Amino acid sequence: MNGTLTRRDALPPLPREFRGRSVSDPAALDAWAGASGPFWHRPRSVVLPARAEDVASILAWASRHGIALIPRGGGTGMPGGNVGPEVVLDLKALDGISSVIPPGRESGEAHGLLSAGAGAVAADLRSRANGAGSDLPALPSSARWCTVGGILACNAAGARSFRYGAARAWVRAVEWVRADGRVERLQRTRAVPPEWRSLSRRLLHGLPDPLPWPSVRKNSSGYALDAFLDSGDPVDLVVGSEGTLGVVTAATLEVSPPPECRAVLLLGVRDYAGLVEMALEAGTVPQVVACEYFGRRLVELGGLHLDPRLHDLSLDRGMLLVEVAGTREAVAAARRIVSAWGDTGVLSADDPEGMEALWEFRHAASPTISQALEGGRRSIQFIEDSVVPVDRLGAYLAGLEDILARHETDAVIFGHAGDGNLHVNPLVDLNHSRWRERVEGILSETVELVASLGGTLAGEHGDGRLRTCFLHRTFSPEVMAAFRRVKETFDPHGILNPGVKVPAASVEPLGGLGVAPGFASGSQGPERLDRRG
Repeated sequence: MNGTLTRRDALPPLPREFRGRSVSDPAALDAWAGASGPFWHRPRSVVLPARAEDVASILAWASRHGIALIPRGGGTGMPGGNVGPEVVLDLKALDGISSVIPPGRESGEAHGLLSAGAGAVAADLRSRANGAGSDLPALPSSARWCTVGGILACNAAGARSFRYGAARAWVRAVEWVRADGRVERLQRTRAVPPEWRSLSRRLLHGLPDPLPWPSVRKNSSGYALDAFLDSGDPVDLVVGSEGTLGVVTAATLEVSPPPECRAVLLLGVRDYAGLVEMALEAGTVPQVVACEYFGRRLVELGGLHLDPRLHDLSLDRGMLLVEVAGTREAVAAARRIVSAWGDTGVLSADDPEGMEALWEFRHAASPTISQALEGGRRSIQFIEDSVVPVDRLGAYLAGLEDILARHETDAVIFGHAGDGNLHVNPLVDLNHSRWRERVEGILSETVELVASLGGTLAGEHGDGRLRTCFLHRTFSPEVMAAFRRVKETFDPHGILNPGVKVPAASVEPLGGLGVAPGFASGSQGPERLDRRG
């Protein structure tokens, strides 16, 4: 390798065996400059492989010439891990989906299997699984747009991950391309390759025992050393690595039988202590599959408190949605348990239309945010995915209120209370002359708050370029050193998604914020607010 090319250098010709296409026209490149988050970087070029072999040839080409690559799927990522000034590797054409092997047939197990390319859209996977009488229960709410590659990259999760776990728990095998272009298939049922056993030993040698790790229910921040060192399985390290160690081209996922029965309950939240109590209780009821919080500001902005169906609920601090699933007898028992929580009032439904109507309160979150963006305010997702231990959720919310008040900034808060994972959407006044200073202050103080509560900065959206620079505040120096050893082992020349997972001097956490065309007017981005987990 001749050293990493600068942005001013002309790109060398693509490899002769490459069968995809490329984009280099500056005007056309803007289509890849933004994503669901608030960051905007025009790439120097975009390559669009048509097949997995093209990915291998592009990575070998990039390694040979020192060209940095940014893998990208559906563009639903929030913290900037899918945008940047380097060459974007667009994987959407790798969208094949194989037949589903239903549970119990051929597999001989309770869970079946489905294989798909990295560019396959999650909703299409769900449709294929449902058509075979199976389900993919842990998909994020962005399933209409997000792709398999992005789901694995961030160890994505959704509302029902509360009971079913995040993506990592459902991945049986991955096909990926290493930084030098080598193709490797990793499968959980096979013996761990010697190279991976060696890496595990090297990591253990430099890490304290027990491993200092955030004690939270969900995490997509840093590399998954906890899972990898526990299992020794390379799949556990690849999932959640955000395209920094290699590029996933295909995966095999588990599918499960759908539950016999479901029910949805909506409860009022009188105070944060009550919210924490209900969230902790949810973890003790096996039939609870989702435990979702809608903060008071969301209720107010959406006019939900005026809905006559909610008049009997105490909404002082918002609402909690709980879904239960299982056999009819188990669901009936779980409904009685959940209905008895507190004295805040409850609505419930077990018919499809009624359950969907209650879920609509959750789905209304993003449109509500969009409607609140008047007078120069913009929802800027720069602290939106932190996780704290569930018993500290009240302290986190109270601390957030103090931080936002000091910086005179409103916010909408909602998300996965049962996991201690909330999405915080500050509504930043772009007419204020020091709006960027406010953003920087809120970000820094929130990171400190999360660290003080033993939390992590990302539960399901990954670190991206936004959070990577702050990982040293939530992980110990020994763990940070291990992250760097992992990165250097698989990407010694630093060509894969530089500045993600391992800090790079050239990457600023808020770089690319506020530079998109139309940002100040709000014409760029709000239409994508619903593409989140």
